[in-house]
Amino acid sequence: MRYFKGSVALSQAHDLPLLRQVLRSHFVTHSQLFEFIKLGGYERDRKVFNWRLGRLVAHGFASRQHVPSAGVEAIYSISPSGAAVLEGAGECYVPLPTPRTPQKREVNVLHAIELNDIRLSLVRAGLEVLWISESEIRSRNELTPFKYAKDYDAVVTVAVNGHSARFALEYERTAKKESDYLKVANKLSGERAVERVLYLSPSYDVLSFAADYLKRVRLPIFFGLASAWHAKLLDMPVASSHGARHQSLREVLK
Repeated sequence: MRYFKGSVALSQAHDLPLLRQVLRSHFVTHSQLFEFIKLGGYERDRKVFNWRLGRLVAHGFASRQHVPSAGVEAIYSISPSGAAVLEGAGECYVPLPTPRTPQKREVNVLHAIELNDIRLSLVRAGLEVLWISESEIRSRNELTPFKYAKDYDAVVTVAVNGHSARFALEYERTAKKESDYLKVANKLSGERAVERVLYLSPSYDVLSFAADYLKRVRLPIFFGLASAWHAKLLDMPVASSHGARHQSLREVLK
């Protein structure tokens, strides 16, 4: 088969999983992306990975940028061409609204990178059974009748005590406005697709603020520090929005 000069043939086994991870991460650092691909069994050689990723960027399937507040590493996101390729491979993609300001975009980048770290801690420990990303949730909510109450950051299934347990995950990097939490409480009151929600945040104050607005929701909602997640995972302490005693996440997932 002859190819046009400058064209590229994408590998189903290597290129598409890489692009899919970029899309589902929203934003991802170079090292995070390599670890996802390595842990997923798609590529173990860092040099080959670097070549493959550089090739995808050079041909316009992924975008590379530098965000100073996120550190020295390159940050990757999916391009329209990359999203189009994935749609042809069966990936449903409903784009997020474009951030109104550079500052909002920067916040989105930091949120995505820190959420990646939350997932990587789970994958490294061998506890992840299934991670449904926000992009997949948004697609389901907008295109199918089988909806979640809101566009969660993820819906996660973990292995716990010989069985699997599922929860919706929200990473609350910063506090929302009061009006936003009232809307969230209203949505969660109608949730039927998941049995519980876990809020993680780097800040105890943010968790306390959010919990105060969600305490009247009947759906079980739990709150914990992101640092505790990274240190203890399922054995991390969590608090209930209903003021019950602190338990481990493992206990509330039984």
